Amino acid sequence: MRISRRTQEPLDLRDFDLLLPRQAETALPKARQDLFEEALWAEARRTAPRAPRSRAHRTAWIALPAAAAVVAGAVLVAPDGPGTSGTDTRPPRAGAKLEPGTTGGLSTTVDRISLVAARQPALEPRQDQYIYVESKVRGGRVDRAGGKEKLVVTPLRSRQVWHSPDGLKNFVYEPGHEFMDKNGEDLDLDRPDDITDRGSYNSVKALPTDPDALLERLYRWGRVGDPQADRTAFEEIGQLLEEQIAAPDISAALFKAAARIPGVKLVDNVVDATGRTAVAITHTGPVSRQEWIFDRNTYGYLGQRDVLVKPYRGLEPGAITHETVVIKRAVVNAKKELPDGTTL
Repeated sequence: MRISRRTQEPLDLRDFDLLLPRQAETALPKARQDLFEEALWAEARRTAPRAPRSRAHRTAWIALPAAAAVVAGAVLVAPDGPGTSGTDTRPPRAGAKLEPGTTGGLSTTVDRISLVAARQPALEPRQDQYIYVESKVRGGRVDRAGGKEKLVVTPLRSRQVWHSPDGLKNFVYEPGHEFMDKNGEDLDLDRPDDITDRGSYNSVKALPTDPDALLERLYRWGRVGDPQADRTAFEEIGQLLEEQIAAPDISAALFKAAARIPGVKLVDNVVDATGRTAVAITHTGPVSRQEWIFDRNTYGYLGQRDVLVKPYRGLEPGAITHETVVIKRAVVNAKKELPDGTTL
């Protein structure tokens, strides 16, 4: 399950059928649902104007098992982690310079990213195994102290998740999260009916490898050129970049499809949470810009973030309200098992 970190802006998702089938209602207590309100895709999966996403999205796992996160991960990353240039060691930041985006060079860059994705070694879990993703994350939460809403962004912290290919069995270890069990939490679903196979490895594996077919799914209930539908389509693919794995050909197709979404731009000079210089594929909403970060030299996927483009709940433009840096992806045999064979 994953807690979404992004705060969500107004958006009625009922009017837009997402890339994968919508999750069925779960039997989680209301308090639990509220805990991850930003979680479930909340942040409406960055659908809405990308207002800072609350960490909810990460926990989306909880509510929709893997709700937002699920697909999110595997796509362009090597099994042992993102590509890095290793030349920039500046400390992590919670703010970014808003470099202007451009369509110049976008097509060439996406072609290179897609080629790298297509060449990644395939990770194919058996149905009795688990997908493991380790990352560094930060997110925002709304502080209503004193009767005035302010967005507070958390420090970068470690996160590890395990989820079964069918999405029914999940475990999250995120000791730095203020609401989660410091020893980790099982987020299993009791019945197959509790998940519509949305966001699971199995459902990602079934996606078409043709970019046009992927776009057709993304815009099934929307129209290309409509700002809300375009933003939703971009964010839906971004959701597939964080805590999942996908076949190399599907990963490549996702990036090619993203380049065809109106409003997508290239930012040629960004710095990620660990200080590495990179390039970013971006889409800007009314309040914030979602950025997918790629190594400047290898074009490997490093992570993603939301950066404010307008003042929002006490924060100024350039503030990073949600950020993920992928460290490692792997297939393991059991919950809490680490890629090196040891146990959490």
